[in-house]
Amino acid sequence: MQVEEQRIKNELLRKELYQAAPATSAASAPVEKTYNWTVNASPTPTVSVKPYKTVKMVNDVLTVVLNDGSVLSKPGATADDFTDVRNATDEVDILNVVATQEIVTERKRQEFEAEKARALRAGIQLLAQLDDFEVKGDSVYLKGINRTLPQLLVEEFLRIVNRNSGNRYILAVDEEYQSLKRFFMWCCLNPRAEVADKLYNFLKNNSFKITKQGFFVALRNVVTLHGSTELVQFVSNAYNKVKAVWKKSPDNYEVYLKDGQYSFIHTDDTYTTELVDCECCFEDNWDGCGECDNGSIEETVKRNDLGKLIGNLTDLYLDLPNRAENRFTDAHTQTFDIRVGRPVSMDPGACRWNTDDCGAEGLHFTADEIHYVGCGDQSVLVLINPMKVVGIGESKGRCWEYLPIMTVPREEATEILHDLDFDTLQLDDSYAVRELESLTEKAKDGFTAEARKHEFNIPHISTVEIENIVASLDSMKDEISSRVQMIVD
Repeated sequence: MQVEEQRIKNELLRKELYQAAPATSAASAPVEKTYNWTVNASPTPTVSVKPYKTVKMVNDVLTVVLNDGSVLSKPGATADDFTDVRNATDEVDILNVVATQEIVTERKRQEFEAEKARALRAGIQLLAQLDDFEVKGDSVYLKGINRTLPQLLVEEFLRIVNRNSGNRYILAVDEEYQSLKRFFMWCCLNPRAEVADKLYNFLKNNSFKITKQGFFVALRNVVTLHGSTELVQFVSNAYNKVKAVWKKSPDNYEVYLKDGQYSFIHTDDTYTTELVDCECCFEDNWDGCGECDNGSIEETVKRNDLGKLIGNLTDLYLDLPNRAENRFTDAHTQTFDIRVGRPVSMDPGACRWNTDDCGAEGLHFTADEIHYVGCGDQSVLVLINPMKVVGIGESKGRCWEYLPIMTVPREEATEILHDLDFDTLQLDDSYAVRELESLTEKAKDGFTAEARKHEFNIPHISTVEIENIVASLDSMKDEISSRVQMIVD
């Protein structure tokens, strides 16, 4: 309240001081009260320019208007304070006399932002030299899309471009660069303009990670409906560990159960070599058939110490939605059928936009801190398409669809998302292929439905632009196929 009152006083003083300059003639000048001093920076040539426009002291309130129009005020000032400000040679001298720590901090913040803006304008010219971008004034666009990139996203592109010395050939294979491009394209296909504008800042502020195909990874809590979820947890964790940490193909791993404990192992390691009797020598009952070593030969056999074979890791993961123990629901309505490996969705028209963290219609997700730990007994990692986000709060958001990809222990959720070895760029291949199916029609339908509800909200994305975005995203399918083949080989 005191800050607000001081702001109002500053505004009133600003008007008063501006009205008082230039000084009126002696005949018409107002009479000042005793112990009031006013000094106006002289317009006549001096050795140095005064760092203020006006300095004024009324009773014990010292007020200074700086050359940029900023107003500083110090209650309880003395005559020495007035003299020190009057003799100041720069703003630093004035701040040392007048400003509180809060004002000094704010001043530094403003200077930092100004310097940041200057650097950003210089960097934008570097983006203008690349084929992917178009610059109009201080606004940056991806070529062929009539929507400006948010400032924070521009800064991220500049960081990556500078890291690669602006080399367009390196950028073409830089996974982080490609993921940001695709992320923004998915945002542009979201019929809610607010989402595309604010989503990246929200993700950055809350430590979310973006995948190679432009989706992002988030967390939410669910309620377990089945008493035994060990296999679901083991398979989902093992599958994503192989892909995201080891960057290997889960096709080449098997899951075993021994003494009540699950384990997984590469198929090559499920075999061993041992010496067995040479059948030829044994049948003929004589030594030295020429094909063996003293009646024994080395043979590759399946190991018998691994326990019971449960199945191939990929097959088990893909089959999780069909397993009875893979059953969860939401804590609020307990109506959603949530299973790892199968998308969870609701009618987009039933979702509501606002900036509240809680209480609005939609499928909730949160950042790495799991801010709503009370809602459910199990944390799950989910994959979300920016095209399907409907609302953003401070630390939580809402969407109309997400894909649960693995269960995670609540106490390890933050650690997993901050683990630099856990590469979320590897987690979204199959989901990306699914999302690309009939994408043009789905995007156009979304814009049409939104127009019926909120005509004022529709961003300037034309049908041609939608088709261009979809064509660019569609190239992911060939890339995914090539990468999958490379991993298998």
